[in-house]
Amino acid sequence: MTKKPLIGLSPSFYEHKEMDRSILGKSYTDNIQKAGGLPVLIPPIIDKQDLSQLLRRLDGVVLTGGDDLDPTYYGEQPGPKTPKVFHPRRGLNDKQIFEYAWENKLPTLAICLGFQEANVFLGGSLYQDIPSQYNDPIIHKTGDWFDARHQVQLEAGSLLHHLTGKLSVETNSAHHQAIKTVADQLKIGGRTEDGIIEVLEPRDASIPLLGVQWHPESETNDVVGINLLKWLVKQSADRASISA
Repeated sequence: MTKKPLIGLSPSFYEHKEMDRSILGKSYTDNIQKAGGLPVLIPPIIDKQDLSQLLRRLDGVVLTGGDDLDPTYYGEQPGPKTPKVFHPRRGLNDKQIFEYAWENKLPTLAICLGFQEANVFLGGSLYQDIPSQYNDPIIHKTGDWFDARHQVQLEAGSLLHHLTGKLSVETNSAHHQAIKTVADQLKIGGRTEDGIIEVLEPRDASIPLLGVQWHPESETNDVVGINLLKWLVKQSADRASISA
């Protein structure tokens, strides 16, 4: 039996009067399995050494979507359109997961919030609210999840261009925040027609990171959906075979 790579996923964390809890939509775990990996939820471990011990056993990670990133991570206070930021315990967990993955070249797929986190944790910044802070945007979010769809124009020669064989792809869209300043270590891989950044990748091609603003785990277009999860699983399997 072929050993499947272990893919760690960062869940949301919520306080509750009866029981605090970590939560992750089943579309993530179901589709990691469909892509050939074994999903493992990464709990919000406070101790960095304990978290590193867990991460060393993983072959790849997914930084998942969630509530708005706390703007204090990029030197701002929450504005009127950022009423709900995620729990600080998730913030610490995600930051430590990303830093470990980046430093150890652990294959990473960063999705929506995770995409924004990767940029911010490396020194970039965000628009807190596209409609109120960005000039003449297209629709990036409607009332219901994933009802909004748009084209993303890919940069020639980018990782996603190579993976899809296309320079324009259609994706779902469910975000009201967006990349503002790109971290120095990253480069743009794709934008929507209004200029909003939808894809980031490392300038150092030896770092296996792909960041996308949409949700491939809930995407009906396989080219930018399940195929991105398959990319992560393959990168993770290759890494596991080398270290075995």
